[in-house]
Amino acid sequence: MTVDFFISYADDDLTWAEWIGWQLENEGYTIRLGAWDHEIPGGNTVLARDRDLQVAKRLIAVVSASYRLSPNSSAEWTSFVRNDPSGEGLTVLPVEVEPVPRSALLGNLTPVVLHGLPEARAAAVLKRAVSQTRLKPSQQPGFPGRRAPQFPRRVTPAGMRSDTKFLLALLALDGLGFLYGATTYNGDGGSADLKRAAIAIVVLAFTVGTVKRWFTRRF
Repeated sequence: MTVDFFISYADDDLTWAEWIGWQLENEGYTIRLGAWDHEIPGGNTVLARDRDLQVAKRLIAVVSASYRLSPNSSAEWTSFVRNDPSGEGLTVLPVEVEPVPRSALLGNLTPVVLHGLPEARAAAVLKRAVSQTRLKPSQQPGFPGRRAPQFPRRVTPAGMRSDTKFLLALLALDGLGFLYGATTYNGDGGSADLKRAAIAIVVLAFTVGTVKRWFTRRF
């Protein structure tokens, strides 16, 4: 009887191996995991491990610093690489559970990276990885052909805009006001001169604000 996955792990990563095994069995896959299947009281651990390596279709390597140092783990994944040296059969799936440098041989295989992910996201990534043989997107990609650049076109109004008319009228009024002030200025610093100066300042400030708003809308 064949099984879908043999989960290869170092002793320090048992919790990760069990979490991965649980996720896969809940998805309907059959697995073999040392802590669950090879340490049954009265059983032969070595023979059970050897048997499961032979009947498993694929191997999941729980990659960590401890895994790289474990001779037992190396023996497990290299037995699969020997039968699929090119990796075309996707028989070995490295699952990184912590950041580690890639090894010379196992590092050639594209890993599934789970470290740093929240649990729900990690579970989704794992389930997608074990079922995928292609990376075709679920939606049609956008058409990559060249398109003529779309530039906004300024619409020229048929007649003069109302804000432009108001600005011209205001400037004309300012001109008349300053002309009147210049011709009636006494130069004695009386109250009449002060009033005219105050009115001129207010009108000038209003005009400047109107010009700014006009330029903002137009440009």
